[in-house]
Amino acid sequence: MSGTPHPRAASLRSLPWLVVILGVAVMVLLLVVALGTTGGRRPVADLPPPAPAMSMPTLAAAVPSMRANTDTAPAVPGLLPRSNAPASPSASSPSATPGRTGGASPTASTPPASPSPRPSVFGRFRMMADYGDGYAGEVLLVNTTLRPRSWTVRLVQPRGRLGGIWVESAPQGTTQVRDGVLTYTSGVDLAPRTSVQLRFIYEYTGGVKPSGCTVNGFPCSGL
Repeated sequence: MSGTPHPRAASLRSLPWLVVILGVAVMVLLLVVALGTTGGRRPVADLPPPAPAMSMPTLAAAVPSMRANTDTAPAVPGLLPRSNAPASPSASSPSATPGRTGGASPTASTPPASPSPRPSVFGRFRMMADYGDGYAGEVLLVNTTLRPRSWTVRLVQPRGRLGGIWVESAPQGTTQVRDGVLTYTSGVDLAPRTSVQLRFIYEYTGGVKPSGCTVNGFPCSGL
């Protein structure tokens, strides 16, 4: 019995070798795993150079713009496009005027032109006789109204001397000659729708005829 080793004692003596063997096996396993992991790697020198980074202009050209258009809104059937611009006042709207309650300013209308006044007593000059160095003349006076009218004749005779003046078949008036101007004023008013002749004779005129004739400030006809 003493020559045969005890089984438990034999197992205790072999335990250190089992630990060593197990440690070696773990190290071999770790080494295999490590070699498998690094086997697929490539040296830095063998790797291809990195692709150049895309510049901003190229990226902007490659990617379409996604900025929303804020100027116009999408068209909707039955609706007018909306504009972001501020609404301007309409040209047809009345402009506000200080001191007024509103409304368009009235346009000033041009008053119609008044008709030219017509003479109440119409005058017509007529040469009755020409004596070379004198003449006999007449101013026919016609009342064109429905009321009696007074009248005054002014005759411009640059040269000559008044030889006589009278109203035919009517009361006489007053006569005045000054600076070549003959002024004759009626003695009585001329009845409505009637006429009368003022006649006169001028001497030493040298053939010079009257240069002007008026009745109540209106030019005579016939001269």
